[in-house]
Amino acid sequence: MTAAPDGRPQPLLWLYGLIAVSLASVGVAIGNLFFDGPLSRVLPDRIIRERCEALHRESADALSTCMAEQLRLRGWVVAGAALFLLAGTLALAVAVPWRDLRRLGRFGRLDSPTAQERFADLCQRHGLSGRRVPRLWVAGPAVRHAFTTALPGRRPTIVVPARLALDPGDRFDAVVTHEIAHVLARDVSWVSAVRGPAWLFVPVFALASVPMVGRVGARPRVIAAPVGITLLAAAVTVLAAALLRLREFEADRYAASAGAEPGLVALFAKATPPRTRPSSWARRVLTRHPAPADRALSLRHAARAWEGGLVQAVAVGFVASTAVSTIVLLASFFDLDLYSMGGTAIPAVTGAAVLALLFPSLVRRARVLLPHPQWWRPVVGTGAGIVLGTLVVAVVFLAEQPLYPLVWPGSFARSALAVAVFALVAAGVVALAVSVAELAARTDRPVVTRLAVGATGLAAVAGLWPVGGIAGLLHNTDDLRFFLAYGLGRFAWPALTLGLLPAYALLSLWRAPHRRLPWLVALVAAAVAGTAAILLRPATSELTDQLRAQQQRWWICTAAGIVVLVVVALATPWPDGWARGVLAATATTAFATGAHYGYGWLSDRPTEPDLFASDVAVAPIWLGCATVLLAAVLVPLTSRHHEFTPPVWSRWLAPAGATVLTAAVALALIGVGVPGGVAMNAQQLQLASDAERYAGVRHALTPQQADRVAQSSVLVIPRQNWEVTDFGPAGGGIVSPETTVSNPACEPLVRESFLAPGKPHLRTTGIRAYTSDTVDGAPTYTDVTVTVYSYDAAVGETVLIAARDALRACPSFSLSVSSVSIDYQTRDAQPPPIGELGWRYDCTMSATVAGQALTGSNAYVVLVAGYTLITVHMAAFGEPLNEELLQLVLATTEHTLLHLN
Repeated sequence: MTAAPDGRPQPLLWLYGLIAVSLASVGVAIGNLFFDGPLSRVLPDRIIRERCEALHRESADALSTCMAEQLRLRGWVVAGAALFLLAGTLALAVAVPWRDLRRLGRFGRLDSPTAQERFADLCQRHGLSGRRVPRLWVAGPAVRHAFTTALPGRRPTIVVPARLALDPGDRFDAVVTHEIAHVLARDVSWVSAVRGPAWLFVPVFALASVPMVGRVGARPRVIAAPVGITLLAAAVTVLAAALLRLREFEADRYAASAGAEPGLVALFAKATPPRTRPSSWARRVLTRHPAPADRALSLRHAARAWEGGLVQAVAVGFVASTAVSTIVLLASFFDLDLYSMGGTAIPAVTGAAVLALLFPSLVRRARVLLPHPQWWRPVVGTGAGIVLGTLVVAVVFLAEQPLYPLVWPGSFARSALAVAVFALVAAGVVALAVSVAELAARTDRPVVTRLAVGATGLAAVAGLWPVGGIAGLLHNTDDLRFFLAYGLGRFAWPALTLGLLPAYALLSLWRAPHRRLPWLVALVAAAVAGTAAILLRPATSELTDQLRAQQQRWWICTAAGIVVLVVVALATPWPDGWARGVLAATATTAFATGAHYGYGWLSDRPTEPDLFASDVAVAPIWLGCATVLLAAVLVPLTSRHHEFTPPVWSRWLAPAGATVLTAAVALALIGVGVPGGVAMNAQQLQLASDAERYAGVRHALTPQQADRVAQSSVLVIPRQNWEVTDFGPAGGGIVSPETTVSNPACEPLVRESFLAPGKPHLRTTGIRAYTSDTVDGAPTYTDVTVTVYSYDAAVGETVLIAARDALRACPSFSLSVSSVSIDYQTRDAQPPPIGELGWRYDCTMSATVAGQALTGSNAYVVLVAGYTLITVHMAAFGEPLNEELLQLVLATTEHTLLHLN
């Protein structure tokens, strides 16, 4: 409980939340252990798993579909165990007060009119009226201590020993006021549920683990899982004990503020001090009622040093980690894709929700402990709690590696790196909350404070969202770079960090002096970064160089924002310096990004219009991720110098330093390149590989070389029943000049007029034609024509555009040759898997000759490699098209082209 604005105590909601989440995690762990117990569940599970793995080794999606039903069964058992434990805990909210009231009934109730009158006066004085007025129960000698109990929905009962009720001094008022504080907190029924969850662990844990231990013996993992569950259950017990102790401290403070401090001090002084034993530290941790000496000490120190401190942060981080791992395990059972847009947010929202329980304590810490709040404690504590919770949960759930962040395939080094990233991001999220909490503690505008709290929660989700994706890609650096460069901008989650900007603006912009310094630093850094990004040019027109230049611009804009953030945060007073640093850094990156993209638009620099919106967002998103990571370091560092006055020379040194640092980083990025290499997806990597592969043929061929490439096709033409035929000029079309084309729109396709755009650059050609002999006089044969066109420039894309247009304009046509009409039906076809560029169309042929119906098929393939274009036309009459021969001709000519030298 803590004091509300109107002086009334409030329940310790953050501790209730931690206990509820921890109970759910314990229930899931016990259910998971229970499922692996009886053979009736284990054998089907193992058989299905082995069968699915044997059938679908090559397809993860097919494997998931095969095991979906069995995983859902396991999920329902695990979820049922968690619900059972939570339901049992809630049942204690009825069972514990019912037992207390029944015991009181056996002990009897004494009638004390004087105590009743004093009790009624105290209730009225503290604003209790109507149904909220508790009952007073004066108990007999068997009850030695006062307490409060209540059935859900019923009036609370304050129990006072007879010796206190009959005491004429102020001890009765002090004790009753203390108990009234519990009533005012409205958590008496909740406390009944918290007092007894440890009672449920032993029977539930025994039922879950005994069948498995009896079946498989003492394997290491069988021993480790119960030990881990025991540790998790012990954590719940420790949290529950801490809650009960803190309630007593807060009730004492409330009673003391109401004037009952002398009576409380007198009671504590008369109490017998506990005897010290070697296990006294454990007793202090697990005891539910603080010692009188500790209670007296807390009255003398009004500041709650524990709020937002190291221990509380460790507890919150520990529970956040267990909650995220638990939700990930349940999601995997119910076949939710944790790497989709919505699925990845499941652990992020869960972690942010648990970490949000720390925020009220951070605000109170800022108000109470100024000017020395020691903000390193919650930041470091959260990171340590995350690491500890991840390790414990991996043992609890029988996992060989942490469930979250999940690394695939399993590797200790990668798992350790993923956990470190998770801990650092969580610490950064808490550091951002620290900065907002201290700013909110200084304002008397509740609406602004609530908006700031909401913005911090959204930023926490955005900060935690990429962790799972990054961990899942640590095994593939190419995919990881592509995810960071192009994947983040495809989702909406990173944009949630923008909510911090208005929060910082409302809380800090009009407060402290030196308002112009951050914007001066931002202006010079943005000017330098924008100019560097504009002047940056790719070395060549190759895809790799184009992407490198694009990503170098992103890095320059992001680095400028980081420089501004660091300089402003160190050069201006905390906490306004950090807030203004974030605002100035965002403005710097946004201005530099807008400057170079605006220049690119004005100068017609090549861009991808369909990806423009996401590309523009990359640098600001990177800055947001860097802000979260830097907060874990800079916030504890800068908050040590609270409200310091910057020296006069910092007003000019900060802009100068930002200018020099931004220029140095920009020059390094331009000179060295993109850190880690250029980020490309699989298609871009293939294109880059092709560009490197075909770099040697980016020149015009000699006539001899072009003829050699065309002639190489003879190596794969069958030797029997095939012969070389005469051929006309290259580019003359797939039919003879005297042939009539029925559809004029098909002339460009039939006559190969689509090759015309490349004619100004055409330097030489080579051609070979082959035909197969008819067998036994049957009208069946195949013609193959291979043509090589060599240019002095890259014209392949232009030619293929014209070819596609020609095909779209010609769905069908007829050819007339010597009074014979042949009908053709065209269709687009799959291009060959070789070459830099490719295109293909097929068509079917039908004709009637001497009353006999004839059919055939055509294939026309274009292959582009460097400055060379190769066409292969195959026409089969009365027999199927020989696809194998077509692919061999293409592969042979390409191979010859690449190995001319």
